[in-house]
Amino acid sequence: MKRNKLGMRITIVQTVLISVMASIIILVSYFAFRGTYLRFYYDKAQDIVRILANETEWDKLSGYAETGVEDEYSRTLQSLYNDVKTNSTGIDYLYLFVPGERSFTYVLEAVKPGDDLDMISKWGDEYPYGEDEYKMLVPDIKAKKESTEIHLMNENTDSPGLEVWAPVFDSSGEMRAMVEADYRLPQIFGELNNYVIRIILIILACILVAIILLYIYLYVSLVKPINALTNEVSSYEHGEMNLNMKPFTHDDELRFMAVSFEEMTHRIERYNDEVKRISAEKERISTELSIATQIQSGMLPTIFPNFVGKEEYELYALMTPAKEVGGDFYDFFNIDDDHLALVIADVSGKGVPAALFMMMSMVLIKSRTQQGGTPAEILEYVNDQLCLSNPNEMFVTIWLGIIDLGTGNVIASSAGHEFPVIAGEDGEYKLFKDPHGFVCGGMEGMIYQDYEFSIPKGGRLFVYTDGVPEAHNEKDELFEFERIEAVLNRNKKASPQDTVSEMMKAIREFAGSKEQFDDITMLSFLYKGKTNA
Repeated sequence: MKRNKLGMRITIVQTVLISVMASIIILVSYFAFRGTYLRFYYDKAQDIVRILANETEWDKLSGYAETGVEDEYSRTLQSLYNDVKTNSTGIDYLYLFVPGERSFTYVLEAVKPGDDLDMISKWGDEYPYGEDEYKMLVPDIKAKKESTEIHLMNENTDSPGLEVWAPVFDSSGEMRAMVEADYRLPQIFGELNNYVIRIILIILACILVAIILLYIYLYVSLVKPINALTNEVSSYEHGEMNLNMKPFTHDDELRFMAVSFEEMTHRIERYNDEVKRISAEKERISTELSIATQIQSGMLPTIFPNFVGKEEYELYALMTPAKEVGGDFYDFFNIDDDHLALVIADVSGKGVPAALFMMMSMVLIKSRTQQGGTPAEILEYVNDQLCLSNPNEMFVTIWLGIIDLGTGNVIASSAGHEFPVIAGEDGEYKLFKDPHGFVCGGMEGMIYQDYEFSIPKGGRLFVYTDGVPEAHNEKDELFEFERIEAVLNRNKKASPQDTVSEMMKAIREFAGSKEQFDDITMLSFLYKGKTNA
């Protein structure tokens, strides 16, 4: 897999951030220096016009101002203005004018070598106030004072300028004229731009040096240790792990991460060993459960009908455990030639403990039933025996019925088990609410009650465990007794095997994707009666 250049990406991010900060600094510096530059030239020009205003003696110049005829003083003053413009860096225009109401009239304008004489105003040239000049110059003329703030003229034209002025007074104190000096902004901003360019170059050089140093630092302190850790991770994927801590010289997050990774690999190795041990144990348990399942299945009768030559009945039973082994069981066996015992039971709990308790209960019921007695007497015996050694306080619900195969008469007893469903002469299945006794294994000395009913020829009996009515669907609804009766009555003429199959099919359709949570056991019995020889 191609590695991302972490150091390069971090350097790029740092470069972008530094460049953004540098750009902000440059912009702030530019506008700060712009104001400084303008103030510097303003102060410089203000000093010049103030000095020239003081040096201009209007009483001596008034004749020239009125007639335009040169004299010695006007030539001397012209020479002074020319020298100031020539020797003062950057002044583009320097002139003396007489302000009027709506215009001003030139008295003289300074000239320096190289000036375009066509652009130099002469004595008597009159110009109206421009809109900006009128707003800025006229108030100072009326107030007879020099400019006191920076005035930028014609900023939106090709020749914007910074202009300052100072009044010239006669001997009586009356303001007669004004001296004005102009700087062209392109020249000022050209100097400013040259300065900013030098600053930018210096900053770029500093950024380049910072980037190189930053990259070296990142590579040594971050990228190289991470690469070392990455290589170790790759080697660990191939079963090798020997982390070299030399690159992690600083007691920082990277060293902490490396130490944590090393500890993690040890924990993973311990975890893998534990998983292998648990997997082996699980495999052993799975094998034992498989054997237990086979043993449990082998204890339940699976050949129907069970007795060769007996044509008085048909029956079929099915036990479907929720886990590998279950706690439900059924049984049927002959007590003698004329009597058949039917048993269905449900042990509390699930899994291996329930299966063991189930086997013990099954053996007790069968051995005691074959000794004779009524179902109630048999359940009393089984209950007392189960209570003798029951440290886990498990119990079992049992329905036990003994059928006279000659008459169809049934003597039964229930130890807290589900109600049987019986179909009489009309073939209609109905729930038979028999008297219930206490569960077996719950308490010693319990008394159980026998009850009787008859199954006519062609009549049927259906018994089951609570996994049938308590089957859940995806909406957590129960299958319940009404659905049991409905399924049986839809299949009145079905064989016992088909009856059980249809009931199981209905339960699975009802449950949908809901997982089976309890053992499901059913037994269906069809009484045919004895045939005449």
